[in-house]
Amino acid sequence: MTSFSDRQRDFQQKADADQQRHNQLAIWRLVWFSVSVATIWQLLANKQTFWALLASLIGLVVFARIMTWHRAVRRQRDLNRNLVDINLDEQQRLNRTFSRPETGVAYAPADHAYAHDLDVFGKHSLFRLLNRTRTHDGAARLAQYLLQPALHHTIFLRQQAVDALKPHINWRQDIEATAMLNEKISLPTEGLRTWATGTTPLPTWLNLARFVLPVLTLGVFISWVMGYVPGWSVFAAIGLHGVVLNPVQATTKQASEQTHDIAKALADFADLFRFVESLPGEALLLTNLRKRLQSGSVMASTAVGHLARLVENFNFRRNPYFYLFIGLPSLWDAHYLFALNRWRAQHGPALADWFSALAETEALNSLAGFAYAHPDYAQPDLLDEHNVHIDAQQVAHPLIPPARAIANSLAFDGSGKTILITGSNMSGKSTFLRTVGLNVVLAQAGAVVAARRFVCSPVQVYTSMRTQDSLEENTSSFYAELKRLRTLIQHTQNVPSLPADSAPTVNLPILYFLDEILKGTNSADRHKGAEALIRQLHRTKASGFVSTHDLELGQLGESVDFVQNYHFRSDIHEGEVTFDYTLRPGVCQSFNASQLMKAIGIDL
Repeated sequence: MTSFSDRQRDFQQKADADQQRHNQLAIWRLVWFSVSVATIWQLLANKQTFWALLASLIGLVVFARIMTWHRAVRRQRDLNRNLVDINLDEQQRLNRTFSRPETGVAYAPADHAYAHDLDVFGKHSLFRLLNRTRTHDGAARLAQYLLQPALHHTIFLRQQAVDALKPHINWRQDIEATAMLNEKISLPTEGLRTWATGTTPLPTWLNLARFVLPVLTLGVFISWVMGYVPGWSVFAAIGLHGVVLNPVQATTKQASEQTHDIAKALADFADLFRFVESLPGEALLLTNLRKRLQSGSVMASTAVGHLARLVENFNFRRNPYFYLFIGLPSLWDAHYLFALNRWRAQHGPALADWFSALAETEALNSLAGFAYAHPDYAQPDLLDEHNVHIDAQQVAHPLIPPARAIANSLAFDGSGKTILITGSNMSGKSTFLRTVGLNVVLAQAGAVVAARRFVCSPVQVYTSMRTQDSLEENTSSFYAELKRLRTLIQHTQNVPSLPADSAPTVNLPILYFLDEILKGTNSADRHKGAEALIRQLHRTKASGFVSTHDLELGQLGESVDFVQNYHFRSDIHEGEVTFDYTLRPGVCQSFNASQLMKAIGIDL
């Protein structure tokens, strides 16, 4: 596997060579222009009009060819520069440093079951680790992957697609680099999709008038030039054009507003659709994506490329000089309204699905890029069963750099089970809960996981780990935690329906992660409440993890078979507290609070 640093160096060399060609062509453009002007001037000075006209024609044709070549070299230079940035970004991600600004926080509901507690979104988050999307819809689709557990068969299809896409690094990075050419690509497409599925009612007489009136007006103009009619007749004819366009002025303005912002990106969207049409791999999901990008005998890239030209030309009307001297005399608006209506009638219903297919491709590309960057990560096995099952071998936190992440193993099976984890401060209890939770989220999104082997059943993850007080709601952190626990209990009593894609809804058992349970109250109430909650959850389909400092709560695992005790410990070496972050069976017997208090100057 070629390293990202090697690819970055190769593309930088290509970009430098492109820049050199770009500079050379700029010089040749100037030289050719100067020589052409001088030649034409000399020919005119010698009264060789024919040769001057011929030289002008040749000069324009060659100059246009050089400009086209120049633009092509500039585009290739920019693509190579984008590929440099992409591979630099990939290299930084290996060390869990994120340079892209998108955090995904806008996609997470405030009361989501686990997104906030597990760092699914944010500055140092799973979204930033995975995200290789460049369109608004693609980022939203990736966020959906992370927010909502997919059905068993959907996960299997995604895994197949990711496995097929993973080795095609050139295709995967090329589509991303192409999307980076135009910042408008990242804009929402709702306005364009709404416009595409609507209709612009146009009077039938306008279809005839848009051809007849400009011809008549041209005749009036020629007659004025030849002195047959007064000048006011030309203005009267142009004024009639304004009267004819007045009934569709509102719809014209609305269509222009709906398409203007995305107009410059449509040509680049056509290129992206062309990439999807050539998706490598024969996985069923990839085959279906290719098939979706077709409208009759026309491919999406061709249709959207045509729309790009129509919309670009249509929006010339926004230039007041163009509108006054060309748009109004030619009834430009009418011609393009009819052309856009024809496009909508033929392709409009399919446009939303084309964008959806592109979004799906980008989300899968993100998972494939993540898998390629981490060849040692395992593809999880998803069991199609209705009990909570976890078998995690050498599982690590995906947001900790692999070189520093400590892996642990754990397995349990069945409903109503609780893994009770005790340990000293900073020993790794909370990190381990997030380790398991994040890898379950990855597995149910269809991604590889940070483990040597990972088996799990379909579950709904639920967490209560970072409850905070709220001045706005007049809520203490303890009451905020109680509200989270109440929601957990309600879910276990009536497991919510969770839609996945367009398939029928299914009921999933809860896999909960509760960190420092009931920490906001006194020790007696905390112990009593925590034990009561664990016993109540035992009578449901839910299973999960509870971390605590309460050693007495650990005794519950010695008296019942539905609680298993594990712990993280700390050691004191020459007055320093050390941790190995290794999960061990049983209740923790060593705590470091007193040593930490002494270290800051509290006399005990």
